[in-house]
Amino acid sequence: MSSPRPISATLLLWMALLLFAYGATRLVGALQWQSVLAEFKSVLSPLYLAASGGAWIVLSGALLWGIIQRRRWARFALLASAVLWYVQYWIEQLQFEVERNNVNFALTVTTTALAIVMTTAFLPSAKNYFQKS
Repeated sequence: MSSPRPISATLLLWMALLLFAYGATRLVGALQWQSVLAEFKSVLSPLYLAASGGAWIVLSGALLWGIIQRRRWARFALLASAVLWYVQYWIEQLQFEVERNNVNFALTVTTTALAIVMTTAFLPSAKNYFQKS
């Protein structure tokens, strides 16, 4: 019988679920609001938003499976995904957003989220969870 999942691994699972929700929201929003995005001449096209949302759904689905199956690569893949999300967010913010009123707040929140993922992934309980039994 396998040991129960530690809090750190559960937290990593929730982080992967948040990436899934992010991708689903992005995909559904792009499809439902494509006429509004076109009307207001959005810099980011609905096709790009939908494709990137779909990619996040596939990636986070693989992460969820890997975490549940206790795959060793899942911990590192979640780290890579968090960094990729961080980079994508800031490229979109700095290159395509006109208003930058809340840059300090956004920087604080996104950097804190990235730090939480990185810290949690390297906790001894998370490392032990992903070791082959």
